[in-house]
Amino acid sequence: MMIPAEVAQAADALLTALRDTETFQTYEELKKSVMADEVNRRLLDRFMRAQSALQMAAMAGSDPREEDTAEFEKLSTLLYQSPEVTDFLLAQMRVQQLVAQTMSRITGEAGISIDIREA
Repeated sequence: MMIPAEVAQAADALLTALRDTETFQTYEELKKSVMADEVNRRLLDRFMRAQSALQMAAMAGSDPREEDTAEFEKLSTLLYQSPEVTDFLLAQMRVQQLVAQTMSRITGEAGISIDIREA
């Protein structure tokens, strides 16, 4: 099914508005800076994979594997030692919250029940 033109235009306007927020702009600036460092980039990639593994286990209703939990904890400790990486991860969470709040409003207005948890 194709998105009607007026809905696509509204979505484009919404994306522009999201990108224009201070929250998103701060995230983008920190992302560029943090990702310019190869070590940070590799650690963050591993961190995101470990985080995804834990989230997948939670969504499946099962306990995460011990090695996934250990990897996540180890990487968290390493990453949060850097103030810049900490700021980046916090900025990323704020953008995720903004998107979740936006989606919650859209789904609520559309009368669609989707459980989007805000951190």
